[in-house]
Parts: sequence; C-alpha cells; structure tokens
Amino acid sequence: MTLATTLDPPLDHSLHKRQWPSPRLLAWSAACVTLCASLSIAGYFAIQWRNTPPEAIVPINWPEAAAPAAPSSQPELAPRKGRGLRPAPDPRLVEALPLGLLPKIGEDGTRPADRYARPPTPVSGAMVDAPRLAILITGGGIGHLATVEAMVKLPPDVSIALSPYSSDIDRQAADIRSEGHEIFLEMPVGKDGEPFGGAGPNELGDRFDADINQTRLRWAMSRFAGYVGVSGHFSDRVKPDGNAMAALSELGQRGLLLFDVGGDSGPSQLDTDLQSRAMDLQLQRLEEIARQKGQAIGLAGTTPLAIDRLKNWSAGLAARGFRLVPVSTLLH
Repeated sequence: MTLATTLDPPLDHSLHKRQWPSPRLLAWSAACVTLCASLSIAGYFAIQWRNTPPEAIVPINWPEAAAPAAPSSQPELAPRKGRGLRPAPDPRLVEALPLGLLPKIGEDGTRPADRYARPPTPVSGAMVDAPRLAILITGGGIGHLATVEAMVKLPPDVSIALSPYSSDIDRQAADIRSEGHEIFLEMPVGKDGEPFGGAGPNELGDRFDADINQTRLRWAMSRFAGYVGVSGHFSDRVKPDGNAMAALSELGQRGLLLFDVGGDSGPSQLDTDLQSRAMDLQLQRLEEIARQKGQAIGLAGTTPLAIDRLKNWSAGLAARGFRLVPVSTLLH
C-alpha cells in the first residue's frame, strides 16, 4: 500500500516559466525609445546652434531711393531722360503755406511755367516753318484708367489738364510727367444760373467774394506740383473785372500761365459729337485753322474715342506738313 503525502501540493511547472511581453507592447516600447532618442538629439543640436555664432554674415543690399539731384541754377531746356520730364517740384519754385506748397517764381527769375513745360520736339528743314498744332486733354485724373490710357497712347507733346478733385493726385501727376506730358491745373468755374457747387465744392465764381475765390484757387494750386499753368472756362463764365478774375491775377505773380478754354475765340472743342467721323472732321478743321493762322489748339476729353482718334491723327501729322507742339509753346 502506497501512502501519498498531503504536505506538499503538486508542483505546477507553468508558474516557473518566464512571462514574455506581447508583440504589440514590444512595438510600442520601441517607438517610444526611438522618439525619445530623436528629441534628445534634436535638442542637443539646437543648443549647440544657439550657442555657436554663425561662421559668416552675408549682407543683403536692399535698393535705396536715389537722392534727389541738386537743382541747377538754369531752367531745364530738355527732358531729363527718354521722353519723361524731370520730377517736380523744383525746391527753388515752391512757397510753403499752411494749406500746402504753392508755386512761385525763383529768386533767379525762373518761372514754373518755363521750368515745368515740355520743350517742343526739335525739327529741321521745312518743318521749322510748318503750321503748329497743340492738343490739351481735359478732365484728366477723374477717370484714372482713362488718364493712364491717354498718357501712354498719345504723343508726349500732347498736354494734359489735371482736375484738382482727382484722387491720388500727386501720383497721377508724377506718372503723367514721367511719360513726358506737361500738365495744366484745370480750375473748376461755376456757371451763372446753375446751383451752388455745380462745378464742385471749390469752384470759382463772381458770386463769391474775393477772399473765397483766392482761398479756393490756392487750395487747387496746393493739390500737386509741376504744372505750367491753370486752365478753365474763364471768359465765358466770369467777368473781366469780377471777383474770380481778381483772384486769378495771382497766377502771373507766381509765374504761371493762364489758359482760357472758353469763349468764341478759344480753342476748338474736338469731341462735342462722340462719333469717329464727327471727330475726324473736327480735326480736319483744326488743321485748316493752323494753315490760315500758323497755329491752332484743340481740346478733347479722356474718352476712349477721343484717345483713339487723336492717336491715329497725330501719327500722320508730319507727313501732312504739321508740327505737334505742347500747349505751353503756343501760349508763350
């Protein structure tokens, strides 16, 4: 008979086997170790980079604005370069007032009308005595895109009148002169019988006293720099001895031209009828006037039609025996 002891339970060998982690746990552990190692290495190099000065500093030469050229003692008789005119204003020809900078005659006698004018294109031979024609584009600056089209498409001898109500007027004036066109300041003048402000809030008129007219004229003159004179409907809207004309007498004292575009004896309006054929006929009549009198001035707005017809017309002027000159050339 065999006796079995109950003091020691049967030995379970499975309890003494090593318990290995699962494959998923091993994968996560490896990923954590790799991430920690990467962060440690990146941190080390970041510290080294911060503590290590750069081996070389490479300077970057940013473009700088060119210093303004010192004004010469003599008025400029030709464009500065290409077809563009010298930037304005000439520091000798400005007067600082509380409302802004106004043009004035320089101490050496230089007038803004001469300094800012575009010299006529030189000619020789038979063209020296050819009839001269000038064109003034009116209403510039109000329609910005139309103004850009006019100053780019038309010859630089075409003059442009810029309204004081224009937005971004300094930039527009600079762009116009950079394309070679001389500029007139287009002064708004009210009509008798129309409501107040019919020509804008700063219009001139005999119904305003002399002080108001002078204040409004000076406001307009301070809007931008580089114009040769002031254009507007004067003879047909104000009296020769009225308050508006009294204010305009200041223009001569400041060395500016006064270009009256109104009245029966004024320049020819070329685009009263906005049709191609009608404007071409007006341009032919302008040539006839120039043949008879030796010179003539025409006016046109900044409409696409006017710009297109003037561009085509001016291209054949020399072949027909005419010279195109700036407006200031004929006013002088």
